[in-house]
Amino acid sequence: MQREINVPAYLKAGKVVGYAMYIWVVFGIIVLGLRVFLLAFSANSSTPFVEFIYNTSDTFLQPFRGIFPLKEVGQTGYLDVAAMFAMIIYGLLGWGFSSLTSYFQDKIDSYREAALQMRQAKLQGAKQPRPRTTSR
Repeated sequence: MQREINVPAYLKAGKVVGYAMYIWVVFGIIVLGLRVFLLAFSANSSTPFVEFIYNTSDTFLQPFRGIFPLKEVGQTGYLDVAAMFAMIIYGLLGWGFSSLTSYFQDKIDSYREAALQMRQAKLQGAKQPRPRTTSR
């Protein structure tokens, strides 16, 4: 009968946090990409979807606001270079969180493998006959 190998909670928590941050970053990149597209084609900002995208992307854009000015594209559109820069930076953060998640998964796998080897060694040691000692 095999028992479950219990992995330390900090490894599981680290992996969950890494996944959550990765998902947050990917969501931010998608929202910022939609913002760039909607601004470039001068979407109607009074529609609920466009308003949602602008409001949500403002949160992700806040650290980068003011770095680059909006550039006019055509007669009514704008190119949000700051949002494009933010997408690059968030992409690098996403890569870092992905690497962090992989690191925790590798640690979990190593821990399970070591625990399994120790369990097997313990079982083999219990099954082997012990040498007899003779006393004279």
